[in-house]
Amino acid sequence: MICLGTSSWRRVAVGLPLAVTLVFAMAGCRDVASAVTGGASGIVYVGVAVGLQSPERYVNVFNGVQLALDELNASRPASAPRLALRRASAKAKSPVAIAEAFRDDRSVVGVVGHTESGPTIDAAAIYDDRAQGGRNALVAVSPTAAAAAVTQASPWVFRVCPVVDRQAVILARYMIDSLGLKRVGLIYRNDVSGRDFRRSFAANLGGGLLLSRDPFLEEIAEFDLYAQRLARAKPDGVLVFGNSKEVLRVLRALRAAGISPVVASTNGPSAQELAQDPAAARDFAGLRYLSLYSPTATSRPAARRFAAAFEQRFKAAPDHWGALGYDAAMLIGRAVHAVGPDRGRIRDWIASVGQQQPAYQGATGDIRFDQSRNPVDKVAGIAVVGK
Repeated sequence: MICLGTSSWRRVAVGLPLAVTLVFAMAGCRDVASAVTGGASGIVYVGVAVGLQSPERYVNVFNGVQLALDELNASRPASAPRLALRRASAKAKSPVAIAEAFRDDRSVVGVVGHTESGPTIDAAAIYDDRAQGGRNALVAVSPTAAAAAVTQASPWVFRVCPVVDRQAVILARYMIDSLGLKRVGLIYRNDVSGRDFRRSFAANLGGGLLLSRDPFLEEIAEFDLYAQRLARAKPDGVLVFGNSKEVLRVLRALRAAGISPVVASTNGPSAQELAQDPAAARDFAGLRYLSLYSPTATSRPAARRFAAAFEQRFKAAPDHWGALGYDAAMLIGRAVHAVGPDRGRIRDWIASVGQQQPAYQGATGDIRFDQSRNPVDKVAGIAVVGK
């Protein structure tokens, strides 16, 4: 078993490749006159768009992007502009406003973001500049927005994480085939990603019985009531689609209800969370969760280089936020190095990764895009929080 902080990690064989199965005709790109000169300073910017709630969750997205830009600047061609990170304006109070500010800033050549599916879908029409016929369209590469509709919303939107239905397949097969569970309850965040997950998870349980499908919202979560009902149904497993804070609340609610089923989730605690809160570390013990990145469970040179550079720079081990943010920024920056700061050419270069040109060897695995701008065959594993 390979250690990940206080967790263990291993790749899961799910019987199917992790290739995205959603394939549709990509909308043709409009003619875009979108060259960016970088101004007199020779600097262009990569915007970063993260969730407007729980900002502490996204610190490593910014750290991963900054590390990527520093590495790109250290190896940039003489003719290429320098790359710098641009945060969203504090005045922008919605994902659409953030996207509009980045789109209208002519020095911005691409955006890492958004981090959630709903905001990315909402902003998609802004990034492809639908209202102005695409004249100022701007590429966005999401690190973690996993709903199917994210890349369907615009030909200018990409992602570097596995689509959520693939994540559901991995977890369903793991719980039924690997753990041998038979009676499973599902508690899921009621948003576009959560609903996608619910459908795919239910469809891939095989011989397992799905006892319940209980939705929640971040501001309205009846975990105690759900746990009491599950206690009567006697599940041997519970799957939680939510963030680590929500998973912790579910774990505590289940134990308060007097049951201790195997609990798996789409997100687990960070090493920092476990180190800073001993009580939470005890409650998380035994949790299985989907791991989109591990700094130690790979021998790939690119992944190990990234992990070492991140830890040296930020004095902490990287998590999936940092690694996926890094990969998204590297794709945008490499496009600038290859074709210059023209927005349309950047978008086309990224779309060609793994097709007309080699896959990008990233921190989270090799990235090659299908025709729907989704990554093909992305690695995922299951981590277990140690006791």
